[in-house]
Amino acid sequence: MQAVSFDISGAFAAFRDPSVTTNQTVYYIPSKSAVVGILGAILGVKRDNMLGDLYSDDFLDLYANTKIGIKVNTLYLNKITLFTNHRSLKEVKTKPVKKELLENPAYTIYVLNEKRHDDLQKRLGANDFVYTPYLGHAYCPAVIKNPKVHDAALNKKRKNKTGCVILDESEPFSADFEFTCDVNDGSTVMVERHLHHYFVGTSLEKKVMRHWIPVKSICEVTDDASDRKISNFYDIDGEAVCLY
Repeated sequence: MQAVSFDISGAFAAFRDPSVTTNQTVYYIPSKSAVVGILGAILGVKRDNMLGDLYSDDFLDLYANTKIGIKVNTLYLNKITLFTNHRSLKEVKTKPVKKELLENPAYTIYVLNEKRHDDLQKRLGANDFVYTPYLGHAYCPAVIKNPKVHDAALNKKRKNKTGCVILDESEPFSADFEFTCDVNDGSTVMVERHLHHYFVGTSLEKKVMRHWIPVKSICEVTDDASDRKISNFYDIDGEAVCLY
């Protein structure tokens, strides 16, 4: 198998947490849905029209056949908070609404999609995107550079070291899923719970799942669970990368 990777960054990102409706709270990393949306912009795959189904068949096909991995390249993950005035549709008045933005985000994105591999590699190499990719919102344009092609092989070992985001498939949290981290010199490990979409057969399912996010650190993972439901590790350039 071959995987594609590229670096993506911007001045700001707004990967919104859909569980918060009273204000705009943002994630530190993009969800898989957001990454597949970026790939859709590169390849020209529309999600769908506003008055149609939520996802088009072409977008669902892209999602079903894509595995992604994420590495955080930002040295310090910082959010800024601002307020904007919104007019209420129920009352004739405006009220302040809190918004968050992530400052100077930078990631390496790994993509495994054998069906779209050649087209994605071609467009990344030529910097030729059908639509403008952005980081969560149209006012957060993305800069994409450094595309690479890698050989990828499934890693069946139960013990792996990685600096990439780990999708914790255990629910509830299982003691069988363990890891230790080399945390020093400002490094850290963050945890975010994302609404994660995945396929069971041809059915798109949703579940809130933990994402362990190493920042300037390396995690050594031991997973003795016999059933890996979603995430697996792949060997890419000598590094174990969690693709989900």
